[in-house]
Amino acid sequence: MSRIQGTVISSGSELEKLIYERATKIPDLEQFLVKTLHTQEAGIWVASKQQVKKVMQSQYEPDFVAFDLIARKCYVIEVKDGDTFDTKKAGGEYSTLHSFTNEISNRLAFSFQVYICCFNAGTKEEIHVGLKQKFPISEILTGKELCILFGIDFNEIIKVRTADQQNNLDYFIKELLKIGNIRNMVVKRLKP
Repeated sequence: MSRIQGTVISSGSELEKLIYERATKIPDLEQFLVKTLHTQEAGIWVASKQQVKKVMQSQYEPDFVAFDLIARKCYVIEVKDGDTFDTKKAGGEYSTLHSFTNEISNRLAFSFQVYICCFNAGTKEEIHVGLKQKFPISEILTGKELCILFGIDFNEIIKVRTADQQNNLDYFIKELLKIGNIRNMVVKRLKP
């Protein structure tokens, strides 16, 4: 079960990586923030987690901090694979995103928008229910909406992730069958 949990966590990291690889990246966040005072380039510019940690020096680390220079907006975004959380976890995510925003908002000349994105959910309403209504609908994004915001292809990310699913399932079954008690239970249930 701990391997399964580890796989779930690495799947979330893979998702963040796939999104970031396709986004318009900020090469140097410090330079970018100085430069933005004098420019209005179109598009959404995305900082890496490492850049945010180094430059913004906050104890909180959202998955993405993105900037719209024309609208002068900063998006603080957490991305999740799933859309169902216990009440404590959902409340913690809400608190973390808002604490980060409160901590950095006085340092940057932007308005701020917090979002939680449940990448695989079909609707905001599903996410709202799964998050125990801790986030208002206005702070929720589906994966498709995040991809539209970042100007990237949602279907391409799904295609890349789907390609690994059969191999992961085969590995999972193989590892389960290595456990004697589980193998015996499966064999017993397969016999007519």
